[in-house]
Amino acid sequence: MVNFDGNCYQKLSDIPDQFLNYFLQLPIHTHHFLTYNRKIIMLEESYFSIMASLRRSRVRIPMKYTLEHFQEQAETIIHDTNIVDGYSLILIKFYRKENPTKESPVCDICFLMEPLRLEWKSESIFLTLYKDHHILAESFSNLFQSNELLRKLAKVFAYENNFGACLLINNEKKIAESTHGSVFLIFDNKVLTPPLSSGVVDDFSRKIMIKFINQNNSYQIVEEEISVYNLQRADEIFLFSFIYGFTKISQFRKKKFSTDVSKNIQDLFFSKLKNQF
Repeated sequence: MVNFDGNCYQKLSDIPDQFLNYFLQLPIHTHHFLTYNRKIIMLEESYFSIMASLRRSRVRIPMKYTLEHFQEQAETIIHDTNIVDGYSLILIKFYRKENPTKESPVCDICFLMEPLRLEWKSESIFLTLYKDHHILAESFSNLFQSNELLRKLAKVFAYENNFGACLLINNEKKIAESTHGSVFLIFDNKVLTPPLSSGVVDDFSRKIMIKFINQNNSYQIVEEEISVYNLQRADEIFLFSFIYGFTKISQFRKKKFSTDVSKNIQDLFFSKLKNQF
């Protein structure tokens, strides 16, 4: 089932033809609602994250886009599809209804919502560096769609070279993000992650991981620029996003990593999420 702007259809092709043209262009924003046992996790925080990104995209936001509206639409997907207990994802993409023009630069928007199958993997992976193209170290890169094509190219590079994931660097040769989400380096009880100024996506999953580590007395989160050299000095590395889950790194170049602390953070984090209900 898909939910197009408040109307549900069994499949995408059931949406009336005059609306399908909206999907020919890239979405202006993409967000993932994480659910646990068919309930939305941190709905209010998700909503404010969505609205902040839409405002930055300079579009006309409908008055009906309230927290209650998105909750109702997401719950329709949950109740009318085979979303199972445990963790699941609901994907929502926002599209312009027309291309901006000189006479009408601000566009109306619509959304498409659908359930996604989670494919989180528990095994640790090998990591490599993608250097063919760079992310710009500026605030525009914080929007999800700004570097989506670059992430896809990096995923192909990782696949062709038998790596689990790729790190993406910015134009200042610092680590920005990865194909599997935000990057976190562990040094003793300190956890380093690239700041927004590095060009990393200002993703909701990144926000809640940083918030969790900040609230945990055992670890200290630090947002600072990370060089490639820092990667090989780290005790451990992990990546995090709602799409790929918590990804532990076993090796980067010749450096092999432990995953004990990463596993502990993973267990504490998901235990915290479950205890919300």
